[in-house]
Amino acid sequence: MRKAFLILLLFSAACQAEDALEKGRDLLYSARFSEAEKLFLKEQKKSPEDIAPLFCLAASTLGSIVMYGEDEAKLELLDQRIKDCCELSLSLLKKDDSPETYLYSAVSFLMRASLEARSDHSANTMIWLKRALTQIMRAQRFEATAADANMLNSAYNCVVDTAPWPLPMCIGWIVQPKSLSKSLSIIEEQFDKNPRFETEMRIFLVWEYCREGYPRCASGHLKYLKKRYPNSPFVEIMSIRTELSSGNHQGSLTSATNFYARCRSKAAWRDLTPDAAFLSGAAALSLGYSISAEKWFEIAIKEGMKKPRIQAAAQLMLGKCADQRGERDEALRRYALVHIHKGASPLMKSFASKLQKKACDPRQVIY
Repeated sequence: MRKAFLILLLFSAACQAEDALEKGRDLLYSARFSEAEKLFLKEQKKSPEDIAPLFCLAASTLGSIVMYGEDEAKLELLDQRIKDCCELSLSLLKKDDSPETYLYSAVSFLMRASLEARSDHSANTMIWLKRALTQIMRAQRFEATAADANMLNSAYNCVVDTAPWPLPMCIGWIVQPKSLSKSLSIIEEQFDKNPRFETEMRIFLVWEYCREGYPRCASGHLKYLKKRYPNSPFVEIMSIRTELSSGNHQGSLTSATNFYARCRSKAAWRDLTPDAAFLSGAAALSLGYSISAEKWFEIAIKEGMKKPRIQAAAQLMLGKCADQRGERDEALRRYALVHIHKGASPLMKSFASKLQKKACDPRQVIY
């Protein structure tokens, strides 16, 4: 989930602060994707040479995939919109040397790098990352885009430095080495300068702080997001994950089960029931309730037919449930299923391999 949000962040970074696009972004982060898409399409027709609406359209497509599952048609549309963004960026760079063009081009190239990485095209990934870094550095030189470029550069460093892609041999070529804490602090420092993509960077910081084991640092950003998007499932999921990371396991279980009930009762959130079931299982397992956790993970698998990623993660967690009960053979069977599951990411498979060698803390969650 974290990477998906990050890709969404990089897409949305290019949105201009115009009223129409701001309204569209609010719709996007409230998970009202069809409404957001209509608005972005209208803006694109008005200004076909403006790259911002095109980025927003790609963000809307990706947001829908992240929250409601992927299918071939959605993935093809996302792929085409990313390529359209990249093509328009290359075209603009030939005739426009404005700082906004540098920033938008950087985001476009980062998107292309994400696609290449997903396809395990390491060489192409590094080429597009290098191009993106060049444009980020150009945008940093201008007052109008410096804050955004600085934040984007720091987020970029965090991602590349912790990426599961086979890039270590070339890390010095595509990243400016900084400590993770330094990169995150640079992002924090830019909020006073009114950057155009503050919301996206706050989302990124919540995920990064939780991943690094500093949920208290995430709480302020989460409070901001809750206030701005009080009915957003994006924020609801982040809140539950933060409670899990902070050790508030009973609170996270209550929040997750309530979230599941709302997903079952609200038509617009119905496709999020497997996510809610998975988070409920993770919270139950963190409390040592392995039998209850198993039931939730089985629900996630049953209701997640359109979400293979959730199914694979649930299989992994079912293995951890079995390990917690001392049923090592059943745990090994579950871990083996992860390796052949179509929804399993390289990270999930790597984690399954480690668990096959040695059981570990069941509270650690791969989602």
